[in-house]
Amino acid sequence: MEKNRLEKGIDVINYAIENGVSVKAASVACGYSDTYVKNTKAKVFKAFEEGVLDIKEFNRFKTAVDMYDDYRINSGLVTSTPIELMKERVKSNVIYGNMSSRLNDNTDFGNITKTPVSNEKTTVTGNDKIMDIEWKTTSYPDGHIKTVDELLVKANVDTDVWKVKDFVINKWDVTSFKNDFPQTIENFQVKARLEKDQKAQNVKSSAEVFAEMCKNYKPPVMVVKDERYNPTHENNLLEINIWDLHLGKLAWAGETGENYDTKIARERFLYSIEMLLNRADCFSYSKILFPVGNDFFNSDTILNTTTHGTPQDEDLRWQKTFNVGVKLIIDGISLLRSRGVPVDVLIIPGNHDFERSYYLGSYLEAWYRDDDMVHINNHASPRKYYNFGNVLLGFTHGNEEKQDSLPLLMATEEASKPFWSNTLYHYWHLGHIHRKRSIKYTVLDKNKILDEDLGVTIQYLSSLTGAEEWHHKKGFVGCTKGANAFLWNDKTGLIAELTSNYIVK
Repeated sequence: MEKNRLEKGIDVINYAIENGVSVKAASVACGYSDTYVKNTKAKVFKAFEEGVLDIKEFNRFKTAVDMYDDYRINSGLVTSTPIELMKERVKSNVIYGNMSSRLNDNTDFGNITKTPVSNEKTTVTGNDKIMDIEWKTTSYPDGHIKTVDELLVKANVDTDVWKVKDFVINKWDVTSFKNDFPQTIENFQVKARLEKDQKAQNVKSSAEVFAEMCKNYKPPVMVVKDERYNPTHENNLLEINIWDLHLGKLAWAGETGENYDTKIARERFLYSIEMLLNRADCFSYSKILFPVGNDFFNSDTILNTTTHGTPQDEDLRWQKTFNVGVKLIIDGISLLRSRGVPVDVLIIPGNHDFERSYYLGSYLEAWYRDDDMVHINNHASPRKYYNFGNVLLGFTHGNEEKQDSLPLLMATEEASKPFWSNTLYHYWHLGHIHRKRSIKYTVLDKNKILDEDLGVTIQYLSSLTGAEEWHHKKGFVGCTKGANAFLWNDKTGLIAELTSNYIVK
């Protein structure tokens, strides 16, 4: 529709109001047919419905039409009753726009006393007749379903079994007249397609199966034979290690955080042996292996230095330290011997007591020369080997050899070579670093693979010693103080590892 047609229509309507004539007469007076305004009104409304005409232009034309209607009522030109005219205007506003934007309390409709508002009553008078009229612009029936959740509740859907596959929600408005007044109803459509929740069904099925199993379950009849386990059927070795005691070391708590001297060392040594023996009581064993040395003494010379001359803080004179040390070892062997099994003692020299360890071994050889229950191995080599069935054990302090060379040494040295091919389990036990650490060499470890298929485990064992000034200054603190024991079976190898940690009070 051309815009000038709307403008001409407004001009004709204004002419009719200004000159007190009908729009038909105004149309003829302006040079148009008497149906010009009627036809223009139809075109304007149609253009608005089709979206061709915007709301602003539409409201301009509609306002002119409404003003003409008001004029007709006030001037007596109206041919229909005021109530019929109001019906027509309300119907038009419901269909074409927001009624409240055109009707307000300041609009003069003659005998209309109040603007119609949703869900309210309006009193209209005409021809001396008073009517109370009520209408609704919207309607929401009770329980009207508008969401999927409401639909599932209304339909009593078991959501533990069913789940929503997809859904559709539609909304549309329907306007109709009831008692000649408009009523707009909002309509909603909610549809959902359901499918069974397979996971929930599986869980439910499993529960049902389990319930059925429990219902029909009959306990088996157990035939118990009175054949109790007899530990004497096993041939086991108990290995006890009290390494890096550093007997004779002197440490002051004010400087290092803990006190350590000969008396404290003796107490820790004997406590650990008793604790490890008690924990091994649940096992049977036919022999005890007791490696000693491994920096059992803190210094090696009359000047209280290590073997290589490093000065040490000592608690006692060197003669007294040696006497206390040999007595302490004898007391420890006596505790082991009290278990009624043979005790094999290996002397392992350390970097602090390389010479004194040998003297200690010679002393013990003399002491136990007539005792068939105690055997002392004081061989001059710093490395010792011990074979027990399928087990081959290697012992060294750990300060001299390269760690990666130890597996090959065990396989090729004269003292161990005869046992290598006849054993399945190969272990090295080392000290020196005062803390536990394990390294396992296997053919699958590409970083530590050797020329031969070797399966060797290297273990660094715990220490009971305190931290003296040098270790404290270097920050070598915080290691757990303890001793270790191992149970070996002559056929199946390691069956238990025991630990006795010592808590410094």
